[in-house]
Parts: sequence; C-alpha cells; structure tokens
Amino acid sequence: MSTSAKITTTKYDSFKDLRTGKYEWRVPARKLNLWRGHTKTGEPFKSFNLLLLDNKRSRIHAFVPREIDAAVEPCLEVGTIYLFKNFTVREYKKEDRFRCIHKTIQIVFSRDTKIQELDETQVLIDKAAFDFYDIGDLKQLSQHTTYLTDVIGVVEEIELYLNDVRTRLGYMQIQMKFHLTDGRQSVKVTLWDELAELLDVTLKEDLEYPIIIIIGCGRVTEWQNKVEISNVEATTFYINYAHHSVTQMRKMLKQPEFAEYQKSFNMRSPPKLYTIEEIKNLGNDSIETEVRIEQLTKEETWWYVVCTSCYNVVKKIDKAYNCLKCPRDVPHSHIWYKLLILASDETGTIDILLGNLPSQKWIGKKAQDIVNEDSEECWPDMLKSIEKKDYTVKLVIKLENIKHKSPIYSAKDIIEGHNFEYPIKQCQESYAEASGSTYHSDSMSETN
Repeated sequence: MSTSAKITTTKYDSFKDLRTGKYEWRVPARKLNLWRGHTKTGEPFKSFNLLLLDNKRSRIHAFVPREIDAAVEPCLEVGTIYLFKNFTVREYKKEDRFRCIHKTIQIVFSRDTKIQELDETQVLIDKAAFDFYDIGDLKQLSQHTTYLTDVIGVVEEIELYLNDVRTRLGYMQIQMKFHLTDGRQSVKVTLWDELAELLDVTLKEDLEYPIIIIIGCGRVTEWQNKVEISNVEATTFYINYAHHSVTQMRKMLKQPEFAEYQKSFNMRSPPKLYTIEEIKNLGNDSIETEVRIEQLTKEETWWYVVCTSCYNVVKKIDKAYNCLKCPRDVPHSHIWYKLLILASDETGTIDILLGNLPSQKWIGKKAQDIVNEDSEECWPDMLKSIEKKDYTVKLVIKLENIKHKSPIYSAKDIIEGHNFEYPIKQCQESYAEASGSTYHSDSMSETN
C-alpha cells in the first residue's frame, strides 16, 4: 500500500468533534507539550498534562491522573504522533484557571486508554499550531485568569540577560525581561526561573536577527495599568520557528512601521571594553573585557551531568542518574561544560565561570565528545591548550556580584584575541529549528 493510501483510507475522529457521553474515540495526534502542576510548597504532582494536535489542526488539553502516570509518561515523546483511543471528554469546571486552549472541554485518560505510536507517513499532522492574539487585543485577556494565550512578536532588545530578584515574600528568583513588538504596539514579557534560564541558554546559540519569538500558553496580566506576559507551568517558547506566522512577520520587518526598529540593529556600535578593576565597581549589566587566561581552576571537575528534560543537575543513585526536579531516572543524560578560569589584565585578576554553550562554541567540541575521547584524563590536553592566551570576554554582572560581592563572574561569550571586528547580523530568509522548553507545567489541580 502506498503512503498516500495509508493517509487517505484510515478513518479517524477529530478533537473538534468531541462531546461528552462518548468514550470510544480514535484520534491521531502529535504530542506538543507535557507539564505538571505543583503544590503550594513547590512539590510536583504525579499527574500531568498534555497539549495534543490532531490531523484536522485541532488542539486539546489532556489530563493524565496519578494512577496511570508511571505507565503513560515513558510512552510519550514530544513531537511524536500517537493514536489515542478510549478516553473521557469532560467539561472544565468554572473555577479551572489557566486553560491552555480556548475550549470548554478537556479529555481525561484512564487505565482503558490505549496509546499507539504512528509513523509520520501514516497521518499528516502539523509540527505545531497556535491561536494567536494580537498584542493590541491582550488588554481584555488581562482581566481574568481563565485562559492562557499564544503571542508572536519581534524582540525589541538587542541584548538579553538574566536577573536575580528578591520577591515581596523574600524569595530569590531568576527572571528575564524583554519586549515583543508587532510593528504597531509592544508588550513586556517577564519569564521566571527554569523557563528564563532555558531561554538564556537558547539565546546563546547562533541565531538570526532580529529574533522572532512565539510565546505559547503565556499568562496575560496587568501591572500598573500596563499589560504584561509572564509564564506559568504550561508556558513554552519557540525562537525563529519554521512556521508561516514567523515567515509573515519576517516579511513585515520590511514595512515602514518597522523602519526605526530595523535601524537600531543596523546602527549597532562596538561595545565599550572595561578593565578588570572597572568591572568590580559596575552595576547590573552585560559588558565586555579583554583579558589573558592564566589558568583553568582545577579544584573541581570541568563537566557535570544534566537532565535531558529540565536541564537541572542530576545525581547518581545506585549507578543510575536521577533528576530530583522532574522527578525521574535519566538513562541518557547530557554532559555539559562548567569551566572556572582565572583571567587577568594590567589592572588585576578575576574568576570567570563559563557555562556549557559558550564553552562549546569556544572550544569547538561538545563536552560529551571530550569525555569519550579522554576518559582516563581528568583535564584533557585540549583544555590545557587554552591557557596563557588573550581573549575578549562578554560578562554578565549579576546581583550576587553587586550586593554579595561574589568574586566569580559569569561569561556569555568568549572569543580568542583582542581588537576584533563586530559583525552585524542581517535578516535572511532562513529559519532556525524551534527551541522550545521541554520542562513545562500548568495549573490543573491534582484532582482534575
């Protein structure tokens, strides 16, 4: 049987036709997202939520109760197509908040639900789907907490960096702030904690500028009479995603309303370079400095192991790696760089912490590859060879450097040599792969 025959001859149901009172549904769908809610103390529920997309471009929110979570979760991979059979259609309760789609129903799995993986050739389903609200229409959504929404826009800021903030309750949190514009209006976006850190990691990749971001399932609020988008557990993001909406916005950048905005990128000037002595007296900022790397600090290992879902550090328990954040066993964990280097210039010395992506870009190899090649060597020759050379480093001065006088500064980028040119990235008709969070959660209660 040909591929086209497989696609056209099999009869399926669609999420758009769901109704209560029927149980024997057969819907092929792509898994777009998975997230968990949390207790007031921050503990994740065992039950979890799914966002699914079928072959009729209809999305649905699925709830998986804790009784079957251990059996269902290992069977599902983000982006894969499955045939879902036998599930209950349930109306949302009036008090259910932060619904990931604008519908009055959700589906609930049970022990009788059957899940069968399908090949991409068996049914045609889009890689993603969104229900966008114009930035100018977000005001009405900020007045209630019933629905989350999808928003697309061009990032106004040229540089983005993380902030450490103390909440009104005294907790320390990580945030990233930026503005999205559609050429007519703009909206402030504030992402918190894991999602902010994941965006920070993603932005260090070699991206096309200006950056176009899709915020999926964002929470719209109002603060001091201004609309703002923030994240809840279900929120995700897509950067320069291969979607027709991104293509259309990229074309809009050529229109007059974006003229002044485009000029800010084309007129970008080389950043000011600071000495080490000046850095130690600066405020919260992202700056560049020219230094000489004296040595790699060898008091601890240069790599660590992270979870493939949430990118938190995993612990080895009984010969297996375990993520306490997800929580789950991680059989195929990632090995990431963590380099602490001592750098100097004519005014002094400074300790610099270089994370995974800047290190990988700098060295030209993944940490995993070096570990595989030099399993017997604690500090491979490749790493030793970077000492006693001149580099230009982009540093982020964080709250702990200012208030708590932390002597260790984080690096966003590092390039060998001094006095290099600063290229300007131009818009091109090409698209990076989606960089979406694989660690998501929502507000569906444990009893749903």
